[in-house]
Amino acid sequence: MKIKILVVEDNEYKRRRISEALICDDIKVDVDESYSFTSAWKKISSNNYDLVILDMSLPTFDKNQSEPGGAFRVFGGKELARKMVKRGIVSKFIFVTQYKSFSDNISSYSFESLKVELLESYKDGCVGFILYSNTLSDWRDELIVAIKGLGNESFISR
Repeated sequence: MKIKILVVEDNEYKRRRISEALICDDIKVDVDESYSFTSAWKKISSNNYDLVILDMSLPTFDKNQSEPGGAFRVFGGKELARKMVKRGIVSKFIFVTQYKSFSDNISSYSFESLKVELLESYKDGCVGFILYSNTLSDWRDELIVAIKGLGNESFISR
């Protein structure tokens, strides 16, 4: 049985590395990708993903030659998780971010404080909060361990 995964990441290099990390012999995956808050929500609300990998900070719209991506959402991944839970979408989710601090006009968080808040707030849905690095590979191991942990859950057999 394949695990259906959506990777929500606006940075092409990081998105490619995450998608590549998901391909291993132990786990059979079907990977879909999204590049912004809006395109991610369209896919999440119309597909039945087993897992959604969320970047924390996202543009509102997909970037292209004529569109700069609209407003930047510092807590875009957090907003998507909240919408998923509010709408009863049962997909599990993991946050993968490369930032160690987050701040908008209202709130400021360190990586650790945001991790604690989200893991506590979304106990049933959030299965990880991972610090991505371009130079280290620990994040890959954390991601694979989290996904393998989902193998024991009944949603994989749907």
